[in-house]
Amino acid sequence: MERYFWHISGPQGDGLACVVCGASFLDTRVTSVQVGRNPADESPVFACKKPCAVVLAEDAERMARQMRTAAGLDDADVPDGDDDPVFCVDGHFGSLLRDLRTLAGTEALLTTSDDVTTIRFLLSLTARHAETAMMRARLVLARTKAPDTKDGDA
Repeated sequence: MERYFWHISGPQGDGLACVVCGASFLDTRVTSVQVGRNPADESPVFACKKPCAVVLAEDAERMARQMRTAAGLDDADVPDGDDDPVFCVDGHFGSLLRDLRTLAGTEALLTTSDDVTTIRFLLSLTARHAETAMMRARLVLARTKAPDTKDGDA
């Protein structure tokens, strides 16, 4: 999970309390799920599985719909029958290209920055986009492999 939760209490930041309702996982028998990270130290934070994690998921879906509407991409997730969703602008290949551009930009910024806080932020950005670029590149490779090609022949 890459969502960061700001302005949380000590127990919430340590994963001992729900980041939504504040329920203590030590005092209450409740199932918890990881929902993001504490920006202070990148440690995982948790929420009650029901109803708090459900509320967070619904909020994320609502925000994603609003962003697609604002960007004019209402039907971006519904590929045309003839289109290959891997290569569409909002497909995995387009996302891979955006990750690679971000990596190139962070490289340029890393060469000019001497502030430790900025360097740490850029390195965390690099790690995140490098990992997603690797996964997307593997997905695009797998989806574009010729049907009669074996793994070693590509």
